[in-house]
Amino acid sequence: MMKKKLKKIFIPIFLSVICGFICGRLVFGIYEDKGNKILTSSMVYLLEDSSYDNYDEMKASTLNSNYVYYEENGKYNTVIGMTKNKNNIEKVRKAYNKELVVSEYLLDNKEINDKISELDKKMEKTEDNDVIRDLSLEIINIYKSREDVKMAKIS
Repeated sequence: MMKKKLKKIFIPIFLSVICGFICGRLVFGIYEDKGNKILTSSMVYLLEDSSYDNYDEMKASTLNSNYVYYEENGKYNTVIGMTKNKNNIEKVRKAYNKELVVSEYLLDNKEINDKISELDKKMEKTEDNDVIRDLSLEIINIYKSREDVKMAKIS
């Protein structure tokens, strides 16, 4: 009689522990993957030229295609430069002779992060505005060529 009562208590407890373990592993696996992406990401500064209310207005206002854009809160923002080095932000502003809006993003693509770092080093060594614009354009074109790359905004 005592054995039957123990079985009735022990089996549900055992099954609860097993279910808890499985659910815990599942949740941990999801957050572990997201955490690893954040830890391997690098901060990138996007140098934004202008913001437009709609896509057609953006296309009509920009004479060249040396930018990338993203849509946020119904606005189209054009980005003319990216850097990981805060010191290069002012160089790009000076090279384009524009007041640029700086936004911070996380980029988890190692290949693009490495290329931006490499071009940042070149930009750091020069004061020539033409070279700085060319390096900014090269960074933009690297990002443009990869449609699968996503960034996460740091708020």
